[in-house]
Amino acid sequence: MSRPDVALSTRPAYAPHGVQRSRVAAWFEASGDVAARIVCGPIGSGKTFAVRQMIHDAGDRAAYVRIPAGADAAQLWAAMECHASAEVLVLDEVDLASAAAYSALVEAIEFGEIARKLVLVGRSRRRLRAETLLARGFGRVCDLAALRFEADEIELLAASHGVEYDSEDIAQVLHDTDGWPLAVAWLVRDASENRRSLRDAFVHWRERNGHLLLEFVEREGAEDADALREFRRALAGGWDDAQHEAERLEQLGLPFVRTRSGLRPYRILSRLAASATSGAAQIEHPTKPVPVLMTLNAFGRFRCEIGGRPVTFSRRRDQQVFTYVALAPDRRASREHLLEAFWPGLSHAVASQGLRTTLSHIRRAIAQAAPGTDPERYFRTAGEVRVDARTVAVDVHRFIDHLEQGRLDDARGAVDGAKHHYRIARRIYADRLLVAEAPEPCLERRAEQLEALYVEVLTRITELHAATGDFEVAREAARTLMACNTEEAIRRALRGIIAVDPAETA
Repeated sequence: MSRPDVALSTRPAYAPHGVQRSRVAAWFEASGDVAARIVCGPIGSGKTFAVRQMIHDAGDRAAYVRIPAGADAAQLWAAMECHASAEVLVLDEVDLASAAAYSALVEAIEFGEIARKLVLVGRSRRRLRAETLLARGFGRVCDLAALRFEADEIELLAASHGVEYDSEDIAQVLHDTDGWPLAVAWLVRDASENRRSLRDAFVHWRERNGHLLLEFVEREGAEDADALREFRRALAGGWDDAQHEAERLEQLGLPFVRTRSGLRPYRILSRLAASATSGAAQIEHPTKPVPVLMTLNAFGRFRCEIGGRPVTFSRRRDQQVFTYVALAPDRRASREHLLEAFWPGLSHAVASQGLRTTLSHIRRAIAQAAPGTDPERYFRTAGEVRVDARTVAVDVHRFIDHLEQGRLDDARGAVDGAKHHYRIARRIYADRLLVAEAPEPCLERRAEQLEALYVEVLTRITELHAATGDFEVAREAARTLMACNTEEAIRRALRGIIAVDPAETA
């Protein structure tokens, strides 16, 4: 039998200036007891780099094979005969093998016919049959969140390229890219090559390279023309309630991110597609430059900045109306709703005048912090009052996103992913909502709701870490629960302490 046309390497080289992916490495370390570990993610999610890192760490115990597209059963089995001495064999792009060949491979895994441990790498969860192998106990799936960059990894990548940055720059890159490794690496490299800091990296990169990223995604996803057509519709905002279609496209490996309101394409792609559409529509109305990210921190002490410049609200009510709208589930509120929340009991005419004055003050404060940028890019007041999710990053929404992703992982038994998201949610919750600002009653109710969610986060951190033997983390979370000083928090804390160490309650 002839050997297939595959790329082979026992020690694949790192990309220059690569960042050690510690969360993926920890997952590999903890998941070696199953027949097949599955690393699955969309285009550019860093899958191959992650497995190369694993192979480098494993030395001669692991080997790598890239499977050619359309490989039949004979080619697939011949590829698996390579590197016979390796205990672990990585099959990269194995989801591109023929359906019959891959089906035979899954059957062989389930019948115990393959002596070596396998790492199956690909884009499509559906083609990899990840759920089947997971449900039957033969596989474990790497959480996609472990592949995405977090802030600390972006810092390491920027430092390795000699790019200057501060915490706001990192927050903006994370917001612009959703942590998509392909986009993050491209923005950082571009900043390095042009000797810029990371400030406004997306704005500087977009004009020269934005179209190349769109073309890359379309070229890589072109094997399924129908899926690509639907993905273009999603980028253009042509979907309303089509989450079932988004689930299908995500399963096929197109770049989507899961949020508390469902799946959406990566933010950077939607912004690039919108720029391309508006630029092509009318030459006399060129694309507006993407504004600098506004960051709003409402946990603990209020802080609102645009590119490091504070947005200074002249009155507490202006600040709290803006916060109230930003915290709404869809970041929007009707004028009538705002009148009821902030001007209850007043005549409609008096309350309406108060609201108009407040909205004017908010717009003025934004304009002073971002001169030359239309406040509408952040805060829209025509019709419903809205905060633009594309340009305003809110700590409360990040907290809820990580909590809900933790819940999802919790429900499907992905313990490592659940612990990861719960811990991030805990870090984001710096203190009770607007604790230093004397919030108005409508925001006080929201503070109580968020505190209840924080108690849930601490409870699951305690329970999950106790169940997996991380007793120090569990004890510390239980003590923090106790400090919340509510009856429910104390009850949960005591239950958690008993689970960690019954002797502590004696």
